[in-house]
Amino acid sequence: MQIIEITRGNLKPIFHYWRAIGKDIPYFFKATYQAFERSIFDDSHDGMTIFRDSKLFAAFEDSELKGFIQYGLPNFHYSQAGKITEGVDIGVVRNLYYDRERPDIGRALLDLAFDYFKENSLKDIYAFYHAMGMSSNGGHGKLHESFSYIGDLLFDVGFELEHENIYYICDMKERRIESPPNTYIKVERLDDSQQIFTLFDRDNNKLGNAQIKYIDRLIGSEQRDTVYLVWIGIDSKSRGQGLGTEFLDHICDYFLLKGYRYLHTDTAIDNRPAQSFYLKNQFVDCGITRSYIKKAKS
Repeated sequence: MQIIEITRGNLKPIFHYWRAIGKDIPYFFKATYQAFERSIFDDSHDGMTIFRDSKLFAAFEDSELKGFIQYGLPNFHYSQAGKITEGVDIGVVRNLYYDRERPDIGRALLDLAFDYFKENSLKDIYAFYHAMGMSSNGGHGKLHESFSYIGDLLFDVGFELEHENIYYICDMKERRIESPPNTYIKVERLDDSQQIFTLFDRDNNKLGNAQIKYIDRLIGSEQRDTVYLVWIGIDSKSRGQGLGTEFLDHICDYFLLKGYRYLHTDTAIDNRPAQSFYLKNQFVDCGITRSYIKKAKS
Protein backbone atom coordinates (compact mmCIF):
# COMPACT_ATOMS: atom_id res chain seq x y z
CA MET A 1 0.00 0.00 0.00
CA GLN A 2 1.21 3.47 -0.92
CA ILE A 3 -0.39 6.59 0.54
CA ILE A 4 0.22 9.86 -1.28
CA GLU A 5 -0.98 13.43 -0.82
CA ILE A 6 -3.44 14.65 -3.43
CA THR A 7 -3.36 18.12 -4.98
CA ARG A 8 -5.15 19.67 -7.91
CA GLY A 9 -2.52 18.14 -10.18
CA ASN A 10 -3.27 14.50 -9.30
CA LEU A 11 -6.95 14.64 -8.30
CA LYS A 12 -8.45 12.72 -11.23
CA PRO A 13 -8.14 9.20 -9.74
CA ILE A 14 -10.19 10.35 -6.73
CA PHE A 15 -12.82 11.87 -9.03
CA HIS A 16 -13.27 8.57 -10.87
CA TYR A 17 -13.31 6.60 -7.60
CA TRP A 18 -15.91 8.98 -6.14
CA ARG A 19 -18.09 8.61 -9.25
CA ALA A 20 -17.88 4.81 -9.04
CA ILE A 21 -18.72 4.43 -5.34
CA GLY A 22 -21.52 7.00 -5.52
CA LYS A 23 -23.51 5.60 -8.42
CA ASP A 24 -26.25 4.27 -6.10
CA ILE A 25 -26.11 7.08 -3.50
CA PRO A 26 -28.92 9.63 -4.02
CA TYR A 27 -26.78 12.70 -3.27
CA PHE A 28 -23.67 11.71 -5.21
CA PHE A 29 -24.66 13.76 -8.23
CA LYS A 30 -23.00 13.51 -11.64
CA ALA A 31 -20.77 16.53 -11.21
CA THR A 32 -18.28 17.66 -13.81
CA TYR A 33 -14.63 17.31 -12.95
CA GLN A 34 -14.36 21.09 -12.59
CA ALA A 35 -17.25 21.19 -10.11
CA PHE A 36 -15.77 18.28 -8.15
CA GLU A 37 -12.36 19.95 -7.99
CA ARG A 38 -13.96 23.17 -6.78
CA SER A 39 -15.94 21.35 -4.11
CA ILE A 40 -12.83 19.58 -2.82
CA PHE A 41 -10.55 22.60 -2.63
CA ASP A 42 -12.64 25.78 -2.68
CA ASP A 43 -15.99 25.08 -1.05
CA SER A 44 -17.81 27.68 1.02
CA HIS A 45 -20.92 27.63 3.21
CA ASP A 46 -23.15 30.68 3.67
CA GLY A 47 -20.37 32.82 2.21
CA MET A 48 -17.61 31.43 4.44
CA THR A 49 -14.73 29.28 3.23
CA ILE A 50 -15.28 25.89 4.90
CA PHE A 51 -11.66 25.03 5.76
CA ARG A 52 -8.76 27.22 6.78
CA ASP A 53 -6.55 24.19 6.23
CA SER A 54 -7.33 20.77 4.78
CA LYS A 55 -5.48 17.63 3.68
CA LEU A 56 -6.33 15.06 1.05
CA PHE A 57 -4.64 11.65 0.85
CA ALA A 58 -5.25 8.55 -1.24
CA ALA A 59 -4.19 4.92 -0.82
CA PHE A 60 -3.01 2.93 -3.84
CA GLU A 61 -2.07 -0.69 -4.46
CA ASP A 62 -0.48 -1.64 -7.77
CA SER A 63 -1.42 1.81 -9.09
CA GLU A 64 -5.11 1.20 -8.25
CA LEU A 65 -6.90 3.60 -5.91
CA LYS A 66 -8.32 1.81 -2.87
CA GLY A 67 -9.52 4.71 -0.73
CA PHE A 68 -9.13 8.36 0.19
CA ILE A 69 -9.59 10.73 3.08
CA GLN A 70 -10.08 14.49 3.41
CA TYR A 71 -9.75 16.19 6.79
CA GLY A 72 -8.94 19.60 8.15
CA LEU A 73 -9.52 22.62 10.33
CA PRO A 74 -12.85 24.37 9.67
CA ASN A 75 -13.42 28.09 9.83
CA PHE A 76 -16.70 27.76 11.72
CA HIS A 77 -18.87 25.47 13.80
CA TYR A 78 -22.56 25.28 14.70
CA SER A 79 -23.55 25.66 18.34
CA GLN A 80 -26.26 23.49 19.89
CA ALA A 81 -28.63 26.40 19.32
CA GLY A 82 -27.86 26.29 15.59
CA LYS A 83 -25.79 29.48 15.55
CA ILE A 84 -22.57 29.75 13.56
CA THR A 85 -19.47 30.38 15.65
CA GLU A 86 -16.03 31.24 14.29
CA GLY A 87 -12.52 30.76 15.65
CA VAL A 88 -13.23 27.14 16.56
CA ASP A 89 -10.79 24.40 17.59
CA ILE A 90 -12.41 21.26 16.24
CA GLY A 91 -11.20 18.83 13.59
CA VAL A 92 -13.33 17.45 10.77
CA VAL A 93 -13.00 14.25 8.74
CA ARG A 94 -14.95 15.43 5.73
CA ASN A 95 -14.56 12.38 3.49
CA LEU A 96 -13.42 8.82 4.20
CA TYR A 97 -14.10 6.18 1.58
CA TYR A 98 -12.31 2.91 0.89
CA ASP A 99 -12.97 -0.55 -0.51
CA ARG A 100 -15.32 -2.52 1.71
CA GLU A 101 -12.91 -5.46 2.09
CA ARG A 102 -10.01 -3.21 3.14
CA PRO A 103 -10.63 -1.81 6.65
CA ASP A 104 -6.84 -1.73 7.07
CA ILE A 105 -6.71 1.01 4.45
CA GLY A 106 -9.47 2.93 6.19
CA ARG A 107 -7.58 2.70 9.47
CA ALA A 108 -4.29 3.80 7.89
CA LEU A 109 -5.99 6.85 6.40
CA LEU A 110 -7.67 7.70 9.70
CA ASP A 111 -4.34 7.46 11.50
CA LEU A 112 -3.05 10.26 9.27
CA ALA A 113 -5.96 12.42 10.35
CA PHE A 114 -5.49 11.60 14.04
CA ASP A 115 -1.79 12.53 13.85
CA TYR A 116 -2.73 15.84 12.22
CA PHE A 117 -5.38 16.63 14.82
CA LYS A 118 -2.94 15.80 17.63
CA GLU A 119 -0.28 18.08 16.13
CA ASN A 120 -2.85 20.89 16.09
CA SER A 121 -3.93 20.19 19.70
CA LEU A 122 -7.53 19.53 18.69
CA LYS A 123 -9.90 17.74 20.99
CA ASP A 124 -13.37 17.15 19.58
CA ILE A 125 -13.31 15.52 16.13
CA TYR A 126 -16.30 15.37 13.80
CA ALA A 127 -16.75 12.97 10.90
CA PHE A 128 -19.17 13.56 8.03
CA TYR A 129 -20.20 16.93 9.43
CA HIS A 130 -23.45 17.71 7.62
CA ALA A 131 -22.91 21.43 6.88
CA MET A 132 -19.43 20.73 5.49
CA GLY A 133 -20.51 18.37 2.77
CA MET A 134 -19.17 18.87 -0.74
CA SER A 135 -21.14 21.15 -3.05
CA SER A 136 -20.93 18.40 -5.69
CA ASN A 137 -22.99 16.30 -3.26
CA GLY A 138 -25.52 19.10 -2.90
CA GLY A 139 -23.78 20.10 0.33
CA HIS A 140 -24.98 16.93 2.08
CA GLY A 141 -22.13 15.85 4.34
CA LYS A 142 -23.45 12.81 6.19
CA LEU A 143 -22.47 9.20 5.48
CA HIS A 144 -25.11 7.10 3.71
CA GLU A 145 -26.12 3.80 5.32
CA SER A 146 -24.77 1.96 2.26
CA PHE A 147 -21.33 2.66 3.75
CA SER A 148 -22.16 1.08 7.12
CA TYR A 149 -18.73 -0.60 7.18
CA ILE A 150 -17.15 2.87 7.33
CA GLY A 151 -19.42 3.77 10.22
CA ASP A 152 -18.35 0.56 11.97
CA LEU A 153 -14.69 1.57 11.63
CA LEU A 154 -15.47 5.00 13.09
CA PHE A 155 -17.12 3.33 16.09
CA ASP A 156 -14.09 1.05 16.49
CA VAL A 157 -11.73 4.03 16.82
CA GLY A 158 -13.83 5.90 19.35
CA PHE A 159 -16.41 7.90 17.40
CA GLU A 160 -20.01 8.09 18.58
CA LEU A 161 -23.16 8.69 16.57
CA GLU A 162 -23.96 12.40 16.44
CA HIS A 163 -27.04 12.77 14.19
CA GLU A 164 -29.13 10.60 11.88
CA ASN A 165 -31.28 11.86 9.01
CA ILE A 166 -33.58 10.27 6.45
CA TYR A 167 -33.02 11.25 2.82
CA TYR A 168 -36.10 11.67 0.60
CA ILE A 169 -36.75 12.11 -3.11
CA CYS A 170 -39.99 13.21 -4.76
CA ASP A 171 -40.68 12.68 -8.46
CA MET A 172 -42.57 15.93 -9.05
CA LYS A 173 -43.80 14.76 -12.43
CA GLU A 174 -45.62 11.83 -10.80
CA ARG A 175 -47.01 13.87 -7.93
CA ARG A 176 -50.60 15.09 -8.14
CA ILE A 177 -50.48 18.87 -7.82
CA GLU A 178 -53.54 20.87 -6.85
CA SER A 179 -53.99 24.53 -7.76
CA PRO A 180 -54.24 26.29 -4.40
CA PRO A 181 -56.82 29.08 -4.84
CA ASN A 182 -56.10 31.06 -1.68
CA THR A 183 -52.32 31.35 -1.58
CA TYR A 184 -49.44 32.45 -3.80
CA ILE A 185 -45.65 32.51 -3.63
CA LYS A 186 -42.88 35.02 -4.13
CA VAL A 187 -39.37 33.91 -5.08
CA GLU A 188 -36.22 35.72 -4.02
CA ARG A 189 -32.72 34.98 -5.31
CA LEU A 190 -30.39 34.18 -2.41
CA ASP A 191 -27.24 33.54 -4.49
CA ASP A 192 -26.29 31.89 -7.77
CA SER A 193 -27.55 28.47 -6.67
CA GLN A 194 -30.20 29.16 -4.02
CA GLN A 195 -33.60 30.83 -3.73
CA ILE A 196 -36.00 31.69 -0.92
CA PHE A 197 -39.71 30.99 -1.45
CA THR A 198 -42.33 32.81 0.63
CA LEU A 199 -45.97 31.75 0.89
CA PHE A 200 -48.68 34.43 1.20
CA ASP A 201 -52.46 34.41 1.50
CA ARG A 202 -54.65 36.61 -0.72
CA ASP A 203 -54.50 39.36 1.89
CA ASN A 204 -50.68 39.38 1.55
CA ASN A 205 -50.08 37.89 4.97
CA LYS A 206 -46.88 35.84 5.09
CA LEU A 207 -47.59 32.19 5.92
CA GLY A 208 -44.23 30.41 5.56
CA ASN A 209 -40.82 30.16 3.94
CA ALA A 210 -38.69 27.58 2.13
CA GLN A 211 -35.16 27.47 0.74
CA ILE A 212 -34.15 25.65 -2.45
CA LYS A 213 -30.79 24.72 -4.00
CA TYR A 214 -30.33 24.23 -7.73
CA ILE A 215 -28.24 21.07 -7.99
CA ASP A 216 -27.36 21.60 -11.67
CA ARG A 217 -25.64 24.88 -10.79
CA LEU A 218 -23.63 23.21 -8.03
CA ILE A 219 -22.42 20.29 -10.15
CA GLY A 220 -21.75 22.10 -13.42
CA SER A 221 -24.48 20.30 -15.34
CA GLU A 222 -26.36 21.77 -18.28
CA GLN A 223 -29.23 19.34 -17.66
CA ARG A 224 -32.03 20.56 -15.44
CA ASP A 225 -32.99 17.59 -13.31
CA THR A 226 -32.90 18.03 -9.53
CA VAL A 227 -33.50 20.70 -6.92
CA TYR A 228 -32.93 20.33 -3.18
CA LEU A 229 -35.36 21.50 -0.50
CA VAL A 230 -33.11 22.80 2.29
CA TRP A 231 -36.06 23.49 4.57
CA ILE A 232 -39.76 24.34 4.48
CA GLY A 233 -41.81 25.83 7.29
CA ILE A 234 -45.24 27.26 8.01
CA ASP A 235 -45.66 30.00 10.62
CA SER A 236 -46.86 28.53 13.90
CA LYS A 237 -50.15 30.45 13.90
CA SER A 238 -51.04 29.07 10.46
CA ARG A 239 -50.28 25.39 10.98
CA GLY A 240 -52.86 22.60 10.83
CA GLN A 241 -54.63 24.01 7.76
CA GLY A 242 -52.90 22.01 5.03
CA LEU A 243 -50.75 24.97 4.05
CA GLY A 244 -47.57 22.90 4.02
CA THR A 245 -48.96 20.77 1.20
CA GLU A 246 -50.24 23.89 -0.61
CA PHE A 247 -46.79 25.43 -0.33
CA LEU A 248 -45.21 22.27 -1.71
CA ASP A 249 -47.71 22.30 -4.58
CA HIS A 250 -46.61 25.81 -5.50
CA ILE A 251 -42.92 24.85 -5.31
CA CYS A 252 -43.35 21.72 -7.44
CA ASP A 253 -45.42 23.58 -10.03
CA TYR A 254 -42.76 26.30 -10.21
CA PHE A 255 -39.94 23.85 -10.88
CA LEU A 256 -41.86 21.61 -13.26
CA LEU A 257 -42.47 24.66 -15.43
CA LYS A 258 -38.70 25.26 -15.39
CA GLY A 259 -38.06 21.69 -16.57
CA TYR A 260 -36.93 20.11 -13.28
CA ARG A 261 -38.29 16.74 -12.21
CA TYR A 262 -36.87 15.61 -8.84
CA LEU A 263 -37.10 17.31 -5.47
CA HIS A 264 -34.65 16.05 -2.82
CA THR A 265 -34.67 16.76 0.90
CA ASP A 266 -33.81 15.21 4.25
CA THR A 267 -34.94 15.46 7.86
CA ALA A 268 -33.88 14.26 11.30
CA ILE A 269 -34.71 10.66 12.11
CA ASP A 270 -36.59 11.75 15.23
CA ASN A 271 -38.67 14.39 13.40
CA ARG A 272 -41.81 12.28 13.01
CA PRO A 273 -44.09 15.13 11.83
CA ALA A 274 -41.70 16.01 8.98
CA GLN A 275 -41.39 12.36 7.98
CA SER A 276 -45.18 11.99 7.87
CA PHE A 277 -45.44 15.17 5.81
CA TYR A 278 -42.94 14.00 3.21
CA LEU A 279 -44.38 10.51 2.90
CA LYS A 280 -47.90 11.93 2.59
CA ASN A 281 -46.66 14.14 -0.22
CA GLN A 282 -45.20 11.28 -2.29
CA PHE A 283 -41.57 11.51 -1.20
CA VAL A 284 -39.68 8.20 -1.15
CA ASP A 285 -37.40 7.18 1.72
CA CYS A 286 -33.91 6.76 0.22
CA GLY A 287 -32.00 5.71 3.33
CA ILE A 288 -30.46 6.91 6.55
CA THR A 289 -27.46 9.22 6.66
CA ARG A 290 -25.25 9.73 9.72
CA SER A 291 -22.70 12.08 11.25
CA TYR A 292 -20.22 11.18 14.01
CA ILE A 293 -18.24 12.79 16.81
CA LYS A 294 -15.14 11.74 18.78
CA LYS A 295 -15.12 13.68 22.01
CA ALA A 296 -12.03 14.52 24.01
CA LYS A 297 -11.51 12.34 27.06
CA SER A 298 -12.09 14.33 30.24
